[in-house]
Amino acid sequence: MILQKRKKTQGISLLEIAIVLLIIGLAFGMIFSTTGALRDGQQRTTVRIQLETIDTALANFVAQYKCLPCPADATGREKLLVVLPPATSPPSGACDPADQVNGVVPWVTLGLSEADATDPWARRISYRVDPILTAPTAIAPMDMSHCDPSSSLGGLSVNGACKTPVLPCTGSAGCTSPSEFLANKGLDVWDGLNGAAGWAVRQNNRSNGTGAAYVLISHGADGATNNSPPPIPPPVVTLEQANFSDRPLALPVTQANTYRDAPLNDVVGINHFDDYLSHPTIMTVLTKANL
Repeated sequence: MILQKRKKTQGISLLEIAIVLLIIGLAFGMIFSTTGALRDGQQRTTVRIQLETIDTALANFVAQYKCLPCPADATGREKLLVVLPPATSPPSGACDPADQVNGVVPWVTLGLSEADATDPWARRISYRVDPILTAPTAIAPMDMSHCDPSSSLGGLSVNGACKTPVLPCTGSAGCTSPSEFLANKGLDVWDGLNGAAGWAVRQNNRSNGTGAAYVLISHGADGATNNSPPPIPPPVVTLEQANFSDRPLALPVTQANTYRDAPLNDVVGINHFDDYLSHPTIMTVLTKANL
């Protein structure tokens, strides 16, 4: 009699299932991690391009109207304190500093699309500007054409503009130097490092004529503004709180009133900072606008 061997059927053990699931989980984790890193890198590149696009649009505006526009509301149009006659439009009025609470890039005024003024994290890009550079009064506040580098302490004209040169300018009180025109104009920007010593040599210093013509702010992936610091761990004072997102513009006179452009740091904590800023000097914008 031939004895037939019974085949023993073996099932998959729980351990083997766990190992398979672990491998699948690790694979998906690597995929998501790689995808997330690629997306993050793409977003960072996109926001830099957006800021450059807005910089160019602002320089073109200055070249045409010899002043900067006011911050906008949700419509993309400037918010104005005083509306001037239509013949001056655009620009059409003087900015109200209080309107810089949540003020954003005036994309309609600049001829940009709403997408151009919205960062990769679906938030509008904030825009802050010294009101003295915006009002289209009797002078063109962003026109330094009449200034003369050879002048020394010639002073400004009665309306705050560069004097029409009375040659020779060297050693003459009849001409305005660029440094006189630029002094105490613009906004201060600091990297937030090295305390008082670091602030004394900040990137943009309005008191010595290197103030920023304006500041553009993309609030980064977390969108933190001065009233909404990252919630985890418990709210802490962050460098982002100095960027005046949710309160009226106050011309910087202390460290606490200075826009920050600190090194990128995505770790939530007292040094957390993931904003992207553009803050060219007034001279940089004027040079770009041929003024």
